[in-house]
Amino acid sequence: MGFLGKLNSLLTLDESNMMQNKDLVPMPVSRRKWGLWAFIWYWGITSLCAVTWSAGSSLLSLGLNGNNAMGIVVVANLIITAAAVLNGMYGARYHIGYSVYQRVVFGIRGSVLGVLMRCILSVVWFASEAWLGGLCVNVILSSWSESYLNWENTLPDSVPMTSQELVGFVLYLILSIPFLVIHPEYIDYLLAVASFAIFFMGIGMTAWAVHHNDGHYGSLMGAKMDLSSSELGWAWLYGLSSWYSSLTAGIANQGDFSRYNKSVKGSAWGILLGMNLTGFIVPLFGLITASALYEKDGVYYWMPNDVCLKWLQDDYSAGSRAAAFFCGLALVISQFGMNCVGNGISGAMDLSSLWPKYINIRRGAIIIMILSWPTQPWLFYNSDSVFLTVMSSFSIFITPLIAVFVCDFFLVRRGVIKLSDCYINSKESIYWFNNGFNWRSVISFLVGVAPGLPGLMNAANPSIKINAGATHFFQGSFIFQFFISLAVHLILNMLFKVEVGEQDAVDYFGTYKPLECVRYKVIPHSSLEKPEDVIGMEMEKTPSGKEVMSVVSSKNQ
Repeated sequence: MGFLGKLNSLLTLDESNMMQNKDLVPMPVSRRKWGLWAFIWYWGITSLCAVTWSAGSSLLSLGLNGNNAMGIVVVANLIITAAAVLNGMYGARYHIGYSVYQRVVFGIRGSVLGVLMRCILSVVWFASEAWLGGLCVNVILSSWSESYLNWENTLPDSVPMTSQELVGFVLYLILSIPFLVIHPEYIDYLLAVASFAIFFMGIGMTAWAVHHNDGHYGSLMGAKMDLSSSELGWAWLYGLSSWYSSLTAGIANQGDFSRYNKSVKGSAWGILLGMNLTGFIVPLFGLITASALYEKDGVYYWMPNDVCLKWLQDDYSAGSRAAAFFCGLALVISQFGMNCVGNGISGAMDLSSLWPKYINIRRGAIIIMILSWPTQPWLFYNSDSVFLTVMSSFSIFITPLIAVFVCDFFLVRRGVIKLSDCYINSKESIYWFNNGFNWRSVISFLVGVAPGLPGLMNAANPSIKINAGATHFFQGSFIFQFFISLAVHLILNMLFKVEVGEQDAVDYFGTYKPLECVRYKVIPHSSLEKPEDVIGMEMEKTPSGKEVMSVVSSKNQ
């Protein structure tokens, strides 16, 4: 065997081919470990993080006060909950992830469209969140050393970052590696620790800010708004769209983690409780803290790491250093939880589907982390780059995708998927459609995306003028685009029908528990010696009169 042959043998994963590996097939029962609390932690850490803390500022920029901003958060969280539960149902029921379900919707070959889209999104957002994580690492280092806190920049002015920022970013990436290689079914422990840490940090920081302002929480919450009723309505709609967009990645990712559930009900209730019990707490903490500090010091502090640095700069005492250290530690842990799971591992699942013979979740997550460096996230925050603005509006692409997913699963296929055909790269698969592409889904997606493009261009470059209709469409794009793509997809599938209603008679992947096999009328994996010997299933009565499902094999005929 030559060098290339040995290298290929070394890189090839066990039990893999060009369509599947252990991380892409439906999750076996042994890996379905996420219960109710795991989903509460997953959606808890999505909200309990530095980005969500500062998100209230974007709502106030619309001319709203704090009370209206929190109203938007509550309503938007309910919408996000519904979208996540619906979009995660294919994973909860069939235990497959986003990238495999793309094959069902867009075709075996057409699935590359959505997979590449989310790969790009995962890399960019991992880099962005890693940069913020590096800033939080610097809080810890600054609490250890006053000289580090006051470290003068040694990098040239042409480099849009400081020496301190560079060190924090590199350390964050290195420290994130152990969390990136944890199998997803065990990562909920990190999410639990991160959720608790950031929750108690938020309580402490907010209490200090109010105390610092002589017991007052400032005027942001009830500030007077100079908006007409019409302007207020559109501001609310844009606020809902903005908040929804900030969590679009979590909605799109839901199937990737719902597939690890112990039960469908557990994942649904976990999303509901996790999103709505924790989803308003951190934005409220952020608004109250910023309001109190502005009233006292005349400066808005929207990022919690900036509050920590304020403590150190105002008074480098043992108490301030301890407070900054523990708050910084909580922030770093939350960034590990939110970023490694929501961006690193999710993006790795997509990379795995592109090259399943060579890339599993662990390898893919490391690749996502490595790609965060050439993404240059420091340009997002330390320059006039509009790239982050564009990526923040990326939901105009993700929302139609989610709509097509939901319509296809619930309205077109009535919740029925043939799992084995998801891994057949030929016309023998019912998901081959036309040469591997489902043109119905592609058209439905593009029709939903098109009306949002003028608003995206205006967001990226305000000098590009658009009419009021396009502006209002962009402000409410998360609603308008969803129903446009859903309606188009439903109509196309009514006019040009696809093969639906067929599912495997056998649990080939060992993904169902015994009672689930009975409920879904599939032959249990454990009952089979050779699946090809199976003819079907039939109902039998036990001596007690109870009806049970039994396997009919050719060996018994």
